[in-house]
Amino acid sequence: MPNSPKQRRRTSNSTAQLALPGLEAPAAPQPFDIFSLVRETFRRWSPDGDMPAIQVSRRMLRTLGSFTPSKNLIRLSSRLLALGTPDEQRQVALHEVAHAIVHQRDPKAQAHGREFRAACKELGLVAGRFVNIDHAGWNRRLRYSVDCPSCGEKILRKKRASRIKCDCGTALRPNRWSAVALSEDGPKPI
Repeated sequence: MPNSPKQRRRTSNSTAQLALPGLEAPAAPQPFDIFSLVRETFRRWSPDGDMPAIQVSRRMLRTLGSFTPSKNLIRLSSRLLALGTPDEQRQVALHEVAHAIVHQRDPKAQAHGREFRAACKELGLVAGRFVNIDHAGWNRRLRYSVDCPSCGEKILRKKRASRIKCDCGTALRPNRWSAVALSEDGPKPI
């Protein structure tokens, strides 16, 4: 039965797909967008509420996220967005959205009180004072970068140093290092 509609066809050297008439291959997964998640979740659970602003902070080194009620502002750590998995990013962002929802419903509610725990339950989160994320593995992908003024080469190191030497032979005394995250696409700024 070589002309059967259920015949296997090779689509590439590494994958095979069952070819059926009128059936298209599934689309590639969309990249994770934390900002859309925050907006859609907030609108769903607090449709009449005042949408909080979302800000990425490079200054948040130990805290992964925060909600400031007086400014109606959700801040997320740039390290979380660069080094965290989509699930970790989702957990932290939804934790902060829960704070925003609770503040919209009752501005005098306690930060991690009964109302907050109820909002976390609605969002499918484990309620607590913090999101339990094991970020010890993040350090394996964290590097520090400086540009060589002579050749323009980007120098990456695990630790910041007061004196380094570029491959071109230039001795450097960097004043400022930039934190970067290693990825398949190369280093990404944090």
